Amino acid sequence: MSIPLKQQEITAEQVAAYLRANTDFFLEQGDLLDGLFIPHRHTGEAISLLEHLVQRQRDRQAQLSRQMEDMLRAARESERVVVSLHHLALELMSCDSLDDVVATCRDLMCSEFEADSVILRLIGRGQSGDSSLHFIDPDDRALKQMAGLFQKRQPVCGRLRPKQQIFLFGEENTAIKSAVLIPLFEARNIGVLALGSEHEDRFHPGMGTLFISQLGDLVSRALSLHLEAWVDPSLESSHS
Repeated sequence: MSIPLKQQEITAEQVAAYLRANTDFFLEQGDLLDGLFIPHRHTGEAISLLEHLVQRQRDRQAQLSRQMEDMLRAARESERVVVSLHHLALELMSCDSLDDVVATCRDLMCSEFEADSVILRLIGRGQSGDSSLHFIDPDDRALKQMAGLFQKRQPVCGRLRPKQQIFLFGEENTAIKSAVLIPLFEARNIGVLALGSEHEDRFHPGMGTLFISQLGDLVSRALSLHLEAWVDPSLESSHS
């Protein structure tokens, strides 16, 4: 008996649409299930439709488990950062000098924020001879490398340009492979906090910067409380 032309022209999309509209089809045609075989996704061997459905359900369950693990890992990391920010805030509140603020930032950034190098560049003509504070004259041409950072007032993560690397970490410090630059500001631009890492993927452009921005706010406020006593009063607001 010849098959009508219309039946020969039925497409796979039409069959799929029919089955979606008639989900109870195999209840009345149960014998078809025994003859349906599908290649296994991994081995290529033919398996029954039931086995395929079970494997598909397992794959979905495994995917959901991985997604849940990723969410839990992200939640634990966020909790850790929040605790570290809280600790930093408490320590900065107890600082009674600019030296204390700088030392506290360096210690906690290394121990709790996994930075291999911490640099503070404070804009101003420091009156102290303590070179560890890294004051930079507001008229220094090298400061222009940070112009974009202060314009956007947002942290920048990733690899540094060669001139930025030298300006912040020095020519001898070639071990820094990634960094985050945090603009410090309140009423005026205070400076730059740079966290460097010897690992290329530690600070990358795709990472979130919400907590980093909050870190910058904490450090900016702590510095502003002690900075005026160290900066030449002739520093004009035109450099802000």
